[in-house]
Amino acid sequence: MARRVRSIREMRALHEAAEARGLIRRPEPGPRPAAPPTERRPKPVEKSRMKVVWAVCDIGGRTVATFDYPRKAEAEALAAQLKAQGKGTHFVRSVKEPM
Repeated sequence: MARRVRSIREMRALHEAAEARGLIRRPEPGPRPAAPPTERRPKPVEKSRMKVVWAVCDIGGRTVATFDYPRKAEAEALAAQLKAQGKGTHFVRSVKEPM
């Protein structure tokens, strides 16, 4: 057979009575230890600004000449001129370089 459920008020009264007699002692809170200092993340380094240029390259990928972005026609003309002179195969590609 199940026992009767105690009410919270009754249990609180029993606890306070035991506390008054000195049977229950609460530990006094001491000073809290200092928290270790947190490590701050360094500020991210700003990436340098880049500009796009047209590079005339040989078949090995080495840059022969560079032109500003609006001067693509001149870059293609140089690639065609080098190819016509028999200096090997040249092509034009866009390359990003720091400003």
